[in-house]
Amino acid sequence: MKSFSQYRTEKVQLVQPSIWKRIYQLRTAETVLLTMTYPKVFSSLAIVEGFGEIWEFQKPKWWRSNLDIKKQHNQLPFAKFIVGKWGSGGMFELPNGERIEYVYELWKNKNELFSQQKIKIISLKRESLFKTALNVTIEHESELIDKNPWIIMIVYDQILSRRQAANGAA
Repeated sequence: MKSFSQYRTEKVQLVQPSIWKRIYQLRTAETVLLTMTYPKVFSSLAIVEGFGEIWEFQKPKWWRSNLDIKKQHNQLPFAKFIVGKWGSGGMFELPNGERIEYVYELWKNKNELFSQQKIKIISLKRESLFKTALNVTIEHESELIDKNPWIIMIVYDQILSRRQAANGAA
């Protein structure tokens, strides 16, 4: 199986195949790379499957926005996503002290992932205001993203959470 970085030359999108189900896919024209599902209706637990692995992420405490990431059937998390102040992105804390920064800017429709060296790895952008699919552009190859492709689905989860909060406030 190819690593995520090897899809750099292909069009990669995040889509929701059915508006009636909480299932989301990261896909190319021919291949589903990752699938994110929410097994229970009101649960914050999400399961991401792809590249031969299964991960779970969930809020450890209902009043906090941070997420714990663990491999399926493991009790302890191996990584964390710490939400930035005022929902401006956040930081992925990975094993061995590695980090990936998520930058979100509302007015620029910017969702980007950066390495510790401040190199842009991935950018996510909506094609138009009327389409829900997001285009995923692999800006720079990254071994960290290849080892942790679930990161993209957490970013998508954050985007969906902001959209739901905006719709609820309207």
